Amino acid sequence: MGCFCHSFPPVGLLASLDLSASVALPGADIPLSLSAWLNLRGLPALPWEPLPNWLGLPLPSLRLNLRAVATISALAQLRAQVLAQFGLDLLIPGQALMFVRIVATMNARLSALAHLNFNPLAWLRLAGLNAAIDQINLALRLGLLLPSPSLMLSLTLPGGIPMPQWAGFLALLRALLPMIAAAANLNVSLTETAHFSAALRILARLSLPGLVAPQLMASLTAALNAVASLQASLGVSPLQLGFLAIQLRVSLKLSALLATLSARFGLNLSGGGGSLLAALLALLPNLPFVPTSFATSASVQAALQMSAFASLNWQVPLSLPVIGIGLPTCAFAASLSAALGLQAVLSAPCVLGCDAGQVMRSLATATAAA
Repeated sequence: MGCFCHSFPPVGLLASLDLSASVALPGADIPLSLSAWLNLRGLPALPWEPLPNWLGLPLPSLRLNLRAVATISALAQLRAQVLAQFGLDLLIPGQALMFVRIVATMNARLSALAHLNFNPLAWLRLAGLNAAIDQINLALRLGLLLPSPSLMLSLTLPGGIPMPQWAGFLALLRALLPMIAAAANLNVSLTETAHFSAALRILARLSLPGLVAPQLMASLTAALNAVASLQASLGVSPLQLGFLAIQLRVSLKLSALLATLSARFGLNLSGGGGSLLAALLALLPNLPFVPTSFATSASVQAALQMSAFASLNWQVPLSLPVIGIGLPTCAFAASLSAALGLQAVLSAPCVLGCDAGQVMRSLATATAAA
């Protein structure tokens, strides 16, 4: 079966996420800007260690355009996420119907929250700052902001070859990665396309009820993800302690980081500011993008098997309703579990009060009338 339980939502907990105003923490611009600098370079990451002979490998090139690949990738992600979270395989008709039930009952629960004027901006900003601080602390531990000569050499000369010479290889590999992931998510072979195509046709034809409150759902998901991120980093429950207590903890982390950076770079960064930030960025090493996260031996070997995909030129819709409904549903359920420890989707009806049957009958009536 599967449905969002009628006992959801915990309105009191969700209401505590509605917080748009917060006090800006002095010096917050430093870690946020450093985080952006690191992200542009794929850092923190260990040095990339390619085999020099990869440069000569005949990687295939896709004919499918980027939008088609994005749609295919999203369909495959949907199948994988529904299977992982709810134990339902959308390629099996009966189980796909169970996912329809989950979406329909989720809509019923969100309808009860439609009156909320929900703005979690303060939580989002605090979680973003905290994540940036953690990212920079890791980069410091790995020596990436002031790399030693040997580390600098390994980052700029992977495999003994200057990084710019890898640009063409990395571009081909990166273009293939979404299709490699899609094949894995659909559990089909990389050496032929028949099963891949058949699975995509099934997924593309799925019909799900439209979301009744997509904006509220997106805001709740973002807020819950922010809370989950803070909880994982700080080791405490943000909603139990409250925003101000969590902000104080992040403020202490920020002060400690600014003191460390000041000592490392010989600058007084305690108050932040544009001129100090510019001075700090000017002291950072000239590092290239480091592709350690995706240019692995496994991904290269997978790419070499994809010659059958190179000639594909499918006419793929730019977007499909099932993607815009299914992926947010999975994200919302996952955020509830991560932030609140709630299993909002139950595998069987409640003993008392279950209204899933009524919800499905109403959906059937509305669908027939449409």
